[in-house]
Amino acid sequence: MRLITFTTVSLLLAASAAGNAAFQQRCSNLSSSFSAANTDIILADYVAKGTNITFPEPGNNCPKFTISLADMCRLRLNVTTSSTSSVIVEVFMPENWGSKGKRFLMTGNGGLGGCIQYNDMTYGTLLGFAVVGHDNGHAGDNGLPFLNKPQVVKDFAWRALYKAGKIGKKAINHFYPSSIRKSYYMGCSTGGRQGMKAAQEFPEEYDGIVAAAPSLDWNGVMAAPGHIFKAVGLPGSPTHLNLDQWNKVHQMVIRQCDGIDGVLDNVLEDPMKCEPRPEELLCGPGQTWASDQCLTSAQVAAVRKVYSPIYGNGGRLVHPRLNPLTREFFGYRASYGGVPSYIAEGWYRYAVFNDSNWSLHANFSLDAVDYDYQKDLFGIGTNKTDLTDAKNKGTRILMYHGLTDGLVTSENSYRYYEDVSRDMGLPSSQLDEFYRFFPISGLDHCYTGDGAWFVGGSVQYSPAGALDIDPSDSVLMTMVKWVEQGIAPETLMGRKLIGGTVQGARAHCKHPLKTTYKGVGDPNLPSSWDCGAA
Repeated sequence: MRLITFTTVSLLLAASAAGNAAFQQRCSNLSSSFSAANTDIILADYVAKGTNITFPEPGNNCPKFTISLADMCRLRLNVTTSSTSSVIVEVFMPENWGSKGKRFLMTGNGGLGGCIQYNDMTYGTLLGFAVVGHDNGHAGDNGLPFLNKPQVVKDFAWRALYKAGKIGKKAINHFYPSSIRKSYYMGCSTGGRQGMKAAQEFPEEYDGIVAAAPSLDWNGVMAAPGHIFKAVGLPGSPTHLNLDQWNKVHQMVIRQCDGIDGVLDNVLEDPMKCEPRPEELLCGPGQTWASDQCLTSAQVAAVRKVYSPIYGNGGRLVHPRLNPLTREFFGYRASYGGVPSYIAEGWYRYAVFNDSNWSLHANFSLDAVDYDYQKDLFGIGTNKTDLTDAKNKGTRILMYHGLTDGLVTSENSYRYYEDVSRDMGLPSSQLDEFYRFFPISGLDHCYTGDGAWFVGGSVQYSPAGALDIDPSDSVLMTMVKWVEQGIAPETLMGRKLIGGTVQGARAHCKHPLKTTYKGVGDPNLPSSWDCGAA
């Protein structure tokens, strides 16, 4: 047995301090030691664990601070992509990288893409990844920087992701004594679309891609809130529903469909089987909302439009229906609350039409949708369904989507998966080799929800209690096991995180299998469910 003496401990502490000092010095030296074409170094700073990192950048609506979860080196770069565009790139390099697998992680963006997901970055460093984030070519989650700047739109569509990945990897390989061993991507919403864009166009950059709630068929995703806004109308219009009325609709859906999966828990395991009948809420003669909590014929018709597919000129399917469970958090604010979606309006106004006066209220039409599809700026649609390159490169793709998503309907991901299956001529048993899709019941858009929504994915580590959950079966580490150990996931573990505590768990099955209640046992326990046939 080895005797640990005071002298031994002192030597170990001294060696650790010396190593930390060398790490700090190496980080500071990046300002002069690292260089790359078309790249300016803004800062190279050592950041200790627990440090509050602030971003006092005026004029944008991005988060202004994050707390470091690891001792790390922070490198901030400005990468010029054209004469009229550039990308801010952040590289977080933890001190323990060499002992944690020498992994690279690229993070995605959200909305109109101008905010770096710093919480995803710090979470990655907590797990030992060297992590890269970028502003997608402009500051702030708004479309104004697109106005008459096509190169900025190009960055948003794909180039910022590609360039940031390249320069980030170069910086990491320069900084550490050894090179990156495996590369991963994780993002949700716009970040999910970015991940699928990488899978479609440059899969060789990543060994594993985690794409959540991807805004695939971007042009259709932009059309949906415009269509819904026009269907519901402004407050005061005959078709408008206020928040209390939408909550009544939510309760109606629960009442009509919650029992389909055999458990009354405010969660639909298979919302595709739910066809809400809003006529149940129709006011009879002499009845009103104030006295009877009922809806007018015009309001019922609006609800039916929201829960119906969107068809364009010539009968083409533009976008599937909104998920039948509507919650206040995302959907009301951005789709059906009577306020124009800033994302859709910003896209059409500044990128598609280059007209500061364009508005969803005055100008949205199916002709506008056709025009957007026709232009498909820099391939923003992300509609390619032949993933042969990803398959041949050995890239693994894990896509998941919340089944109560009120912003990007989960039916869009089902549609894409089946399109890939048909176009590649591969049944699910063969797609499973490299591409798996997990529907997550009770998950809203990216995070929060009434079910076992927490899967350890992008933007899920802000709520209270999230960092206390063991990350070993998180979606990111599940992908690591698939890539590095060949353990392909059959289920994705979700937890019902409410008020900072875990109140249940569920193992969500991969499509096309269905998470099915066994008929006995506590529904909050994963053992009470299995994966049944569709």
